[in-house]
Amino acid sequence: MIDILYSGYSYTHKDGIRFDTATGHAGFDWWLLVFTHSPVFFPTEDGMTLCPPETVILFPQNMHKFYYSPEGEPYTNDWIHFRTDESMILDFPLKGVPFKPSDPDYVHNLIKLISWEAQVSSDPSNPIIRDLFHALVSKLSGDVATRTESTYHPLLQSLRKEILLHPEKPWTVAMMSETLSISPAHLQLLYRNTFGISCMNDVIRARIKLAQDKLLYTQDTISSVGEQCGYRNTEHFCRQFRKFTGESPRQYRIKAMQKQSREIKTYEETGI
Repeated sequence: MIDILYSGYSYTHKDGIRFDTATGHAGFDWWLLVFTHSPVFFPTEDGMTLCPPETVILFPQNMHKFYYSPEGEPYTNDWIHFRTDESMILDFPLKGVPFKPSDPDYVHNLIKLISWEAQVSSDPSNPIIRDLFHALVSKLSGDVATRTESTYHPLLQSLRKEILLHPEKPWTVAMMSETLSISPAHLQLLYRNTFGISCMNDVIRARIKLAQDKLLYTQDTISSVGEQCGYRNTEHFCRQFRKFTGESPRQYRIKAMQKQSREIKTYEETGI
């Protein structure tokens, strides 16, 4: 559901703007997307910072929304006030923080299309508005990932090395995100964009690889192998192993050992 309350584009406030939900402006419990065409002061970690034209900020619901233009200067922007329960928007990785989009015209034109559609339809389940919004948020999420990827790349590499070396640890998305001091949603976006796989699927893949080695090179029981690879439940281990390899741990062990025996016999007979 995306319920557009108010929207507009290329609107100029001739005397500038000062928007503050703490002093009477409605919208504290709404989402607000702003795309600027003029310089404006937005909140940042360093306080109110003058941001250049073509800056985006997505204020979530129940957040103080405050921004203003330089005194005496006209101000132009695009904006959308809305309510939503769409997970793609709820999990946006950079809420309340201004950033530069990679393709300002793309952002502006999508906001324009959303505004046009909202004028002719007030239906929160309108599939056109939903698809346009998803395209916009997907593009902006990619921009955020690119913006922060270089900052977090060494930390992501270090995290992945630890996962591959020790997949048996009780990994969770919350645990991983805490090590990088970012939100779980932000971690998952960065991890997938960096390595082409979700962080938990990477854990599972590393666990299955470790299990395959233990099944082939040890005589440990199936339950013991699963436990050594981070599984507390043998049935869960067997299900995931079959999902990733197409066969049960027992079947894999038998086939792998038979193949190994054939290779040893061939080498003994031929030396090759």
